[in-house]
Amino acid sequence: MRRRLPLRLSLLAVTVTGGILASGAVRANEICQAEFQPMIQSHQQVMQQTQAAMPRGRPTTFQQARASAQRACNALGNAQASFQKLKAWLATNQDFCRIPDQMVNDVNTGLANVTRNRQQACNGVAQLDRQRRQAEAGGGNPFAPNVGRRPQLDLRTPGAL
Repeated sequence: MRRRLPLRLSLLAVTVTGGILASGAVRANEICQAEFQPMIQSHQQVMQQTQAAMPRGRPTTFQQARASAQRACNALGNAQASFQKLKAWLATNQDFCRIPDQMVNDVNTGLANVTRNRQQACNGVAQLDRQRRQAEAGGGNPFAPNVGRRPQLDLRTPGAL
């Protein structure tokens, strides 16, 4: 009989400890969900706004092209900030909340893609501004060959001589 009592006590201790750890894990899960749910909903809303702000179709004027590029640059800036906020929270709480590595990798990949696309859009705005200044300085079409140079004689044109 003596042997069974310590065995029962050790089983009781293991059961109580397991219950405490399980309740701690449940509590941690509740804390993580309470913080993560509003953040992910906010992120999804920002991404929907970003999708809606992306230009559709080909612009027909310089002003439309610049406005589209500027709108894309601003929208992708908001998306980039949202990804950075999400990445920071995941980095801080990954172990405590038991967040899978795949989710962290997905956020890092999304941040890299949004950053690249934002850079392209913002560079497009700068390029359009540069082309506009060239057109104003040259007084012509920035896409025309040899802007600002004297026209050359084209010998392939019949009757050019």
